[in-house]
Amino acid sequence: MSITRRGLIATGAALPFAGAALAQDTHPARAALNAIKPAGYPREPIEMVVVYPAGGGMDITGRVVQRFFERVTGERSFVNNRTGGAGLVGHTWLATQAPSDGHAIGIIANLVISDAARSQGRWQVSDLDHIAHLNAEPLNLMVNAEGPFKTGGLRGLLEAARARPGTIRVANVVGGYYEYLIEQLEQASGSRFLKVPFQGGGPGITALLGNNVDLAFGFFAEVRGHMQGNRLLPVAVTGRQPTAFLPETPTVNSVIGRDDVNWGVSRWIAVPKAVPADRKAWLAAAFRAAVADPALVEEFRNLGALPDPALNSPAALNAAVAQMAEAERAYLVASGRVPR
Repeated sequence: MSITRRGLIATGAALPFAGAALAQDTHPARAALNAIKPAGYPREPIEMVVVYPAGGGMDITGRVVQRFFERVTGERSFVNNRTGGAGLVGHTWLATQAPSDGHAIGIIANLVISDAARSQGRWQVSDLDHIAHLNAEPLNLMVNAEGPFKTGGLRGLLEAARARPGTIRVANVVGGYYEYLIEQLEQASGSRFLKVPFQGGGPGITALLGNNVDLAFGFFAEVRGHMQGNRLLPVAVTGRQPTAFLPETPTVNSVIGRDDVNWGVSRWIAVPKAVPADRKAWLAAAFRAAVADPALVEEFRNLGALPDPALNSPAALNAAVAQMAEAERAYLVASGRVPR
């Protein structure tokens, strides 16, 4: 269940931070940020919206980033999971309903692009300003280490899905990269999966742990502990190159003979377009300082994700988002989801 920013403050609920502790922990970037901070802002804790359920890769990243934002700025904030519609509810709220005073921001990913298409014109990705890049990583394709596909790898699983169409269960998040990836697997192998819908990657991994699905996709932070506990096994990763975090795991492209199965996640901070420019500039600088902190980079690395220095300015990030949106639109057109 999500909570509203103003509801949390109005009810006097306990906030997950201590103002005194924030004031005492002075970060080296604090003085420079204070020099450009708009007068009277922020006047209340900043709501950091994650549009997927708690425990997933986006939520884990959001809570790490929130902690370092507070360390850098000395300001209060909280993470709020505004879930529903596999991300569509939260993305729609950010684009159309979030307050434009800079007290609500989104910790989002490139999945926002497909949700903009699903909104049927109600809002566009360009209705948000994309101000600070966080990190990026590929998708990991996982099976249960004690399940029926613990041997044979991705190739064996695809062969089973071809021999017994509609019976091999795969965790799906409707209208996004998980769905596109499943389609590409089916097209390349002649297989057909039984697609089981979930609100995010985390719930799909939970279902895989219970042998309620046969294949699920997860980010490294979601699956690392389960791999270490010998409960899950990776069978492939997306992208053109093997990931440094799973160097022995083949790419999907190498298994199915394609070069375009590169769906992954790029995460960043977005704000409503109407947020005043000086507040956007301060927020961008604050998150840029947080991501530059070596301790945060190390935490990202432990989560299997890395920042991209080439996207450390709002201009570069907005250009990259536009390119990602164009590439995804090409896929949506080719797959018949949107008209040419």
